[in-house]
Amino acid sequence: MPQIYVNFSGEIGPSDNQKLLHALKDVGKEDELIISMDANDAHQADQIFGILNKHDFQVLPKGSETGLTYSILAKRK
Repeated sequence: MPQIYVNFSGEIGPSDNQKLLHALKDVGKEDELIISMDANDAHQADQIFGILNKHDFQVLPKGSETGLTYSILAKRK
């Protein structure tokens, strides 16, 4: 199962949304998309969840053991 990584830092804006949409094109049925961001920015994850849900992905949010990063694991439904 190939893994595709997307990293966000700071305020998530339109260019970040485009970055995510571009990455979604490369995600196949057996692939896993891993989106990571600073834990302090996790409050912005709603817009990422919205994009993923709109494009038929199932998502699993996950915090790190250190509490410093926040990840979203996504796979196509």
